[in-house]
Amino acid sequence: MWYKSTGHGDFEEPIPFDGVRMSKEEDAIWFRPAELQDVGLYACVLRNSTYCMKVSMSLTVAENDTDLCYNSKMRYFEKGELSKSKEITCPDIEDYVLPQREPNIVWYKECKPKQWRQSIVRRRDTLIIREVREDDIGNYTCELQFGNFVVRRTTELTVTAPLTDKPPKVLFPSENKMNILEVQIGSPANLTCRAFFGYSGDVSPLIYWMKGEKFIEDLDESRVRESDIRIIREHLGEQEVSISLTIDSVEESDLGNYSCYVENGNGRRQASILLHKRELMYTVELAGGLGAILLLLVCLVTLYKCYKIELMLFYRNHFGADEVDGENKDYDAYLSYTKVDPEQWGQETREEERFALEILPDVLEKHYGYKLFIPERDLIPTGSFTNDHYEDPRLLRAYIEDVARCVDQSKRLIIVMTPSYVVRRGWSIFELETRLRNMLVTGEIKVILIECTELRGIMNYQEVEALKHTIKLLTVIKWHGPKCNKLNSKFWKHLQYEMPFKRIEPILAHEQVLDVSEQGPFGELQTVSAISMAAATSTALATAHPDLRSTFHNTYHTQMRQKHYYRSYEYDVPPTGTLPPLTTLGNQHTYCNIPMTLINGQRPQSKSPREQNLEEAHTNSAVLPLLPRETSISSVIW
Repeated sequence: MWYKSTGHGDFEEPIPFDGVRMSKEEDAIWFRPAELQDVGLYACVLRNSTYCMKVSMSLTVAENDTDLCYNSKMRYFEKGELSKSKEITCPDIEDYVLPQREPNIVWYKECKPKQWRQSIVRRRDTLIIREVREDDIGNYTCELQFGNFVVRRTTELTVTAPLTDKPPKVLFPSENKMNILEVQIGSPANLTCRAFFGYSGDVSPLIYWMKGEKFIEDLDESRVRESDIRIIREHLGEQEVSISLTIDSVEESDLGNYSCYVENGNGRRQASILLHKRELMYTVELAGGLGAILLLLVCLVTLYKCYKIELMLFYRNHFGADEVDGENKDYDAYLSYTKVDPEQWGQETREEERFALEILPDVLEKHYGYKLFIPERDLIPTGSFTNDHYEDPRLLRAYIEDVARCVDQSKRLIIVMTPSYVVRRGWSIFELETRLRNMLVTGEIKVILIECTELRGIMNYQEVEALKHTIKLLTVIKWHGPKCNKLNSKFWKHLQYEMPFKRIEPILAHEQVLDVSEQGPFGELQTVSAISMAAATSTALATAHPDLRSTFHNTYHTQMRQKHYYRSYEYDVPPTGTLPPLTTLGNQHTYCNIPMTLINGQRPQSKSPREQNLEEAHTNSAVLPLLPRETSISSVIW
């Protein structure tokens, strides 16, 4: 008798067989075909007058997976070892094979017909793979025709590595030597053991730590614990695994020998680590890190030493701000050098004088856009300083005060040390005037000293060394000849670095002309060309003194060959209206001698007869040459 229930504990009911789709044949029930409603628990009862037996079983009915010829939950499983032989049998088909007849079975792999290679042989209900390969992994389906129905069985084949006959191998730490790990008392420690396990069937890998002869769990220390086994990688049943031993805070009792053991059915291996107290604070790693940092610092310092100026210029041009200390200054630099006529240049000094008189001011003003105060060009002397007036301290004092005012209105003082400058002691003006000397000693003005040649063989050079020690803020820049005249040379970069920084556009005009609105001690003066001034002077001289025409003509053409800039001014000419006779006129430079009080925009309110006579003397001495005696005192201006 057959009974069916839909679940455990449900009441069993006798199965009504219709004889078509469901039929009872001997000790079996046939479903032709099975349907989802057939799912449930079935029980058969066998009895006679003296014996009764009940057998229960469950029936699962399911549809195939999408686009597959089988249901993944209804498969058989087989394992094959790599490079060995494997047989896959079409299971549980005895009830569908007629006696004495060979079954006609078709094999599929992944539900698709396959062209089998020669090493795979099909025999009756068995598929024989003589040499298993890794690509043989997959689902094999056997199909048998049974009347109007199809019987299928699917087997999943898993390929593994050959069954190992060796014990596992410890990968880390090394098995053949004592590994020492230095730890610091109170700090955490972590010991990791990695091992390789060959395929040993379905046995799980066995790996663990021991301290001496004790298992970690027997230490009764919560600070020391062992992690779970972690599978790092697995392939064809072979595994690489790891296990860690963690100590939260190392104590003296934790020091000692720790061993990692790995084992399988073929044997056991071990590797040991000696936990040792760290005696020195500086380990090899720390020393290496400090060495790398030191090497990096040396490289950076070397780079900074070699390219300091370029790096600072790059930083200033991109991130720098205008110099704040000299905001109230009218000039970027006061340029001090000795004026020497080109006819007097020697072969040794020709390049130095040309650099000081032409190249240096031309590049600073026209290329870099700096505003220079050049005494020869921008300062008109107070008096002629003839032999009669040289001893007058008021004239000398007025002149030096004008120089001091000009230097005070400049952010830098540039002293060009040419041979002529050293011989003529061009820095004398800075030693005579107390205000100028204090500016150098106290660092009120920054001095840029340009040495144009090797000056140690020139007399008075010891005074140059004394001058250097006097100046508080001093930068010495060497000019090594015409090769330094190139704009990309180190000399110009160094000079630009020492000059005040400001964001200005370079002056593109061919020649620099002082603007009418230019402020400073001579802000109200206007600029006129050298040609017009020379022409006016020559006309006046020719009218008053015909015998001086030829002499002044030579002087006029000498001045036209050079670049000079003069300033026009308003001045009441004495009633005589004529220029006084000149004592000498040669190839020396001539200058318009005007009282500084008038140039600075001041007019005397009331003067004593003696002062008026002195002023008339200044007025009457309109044009005089520079005397050799004056060179030692005022060469810095002239």
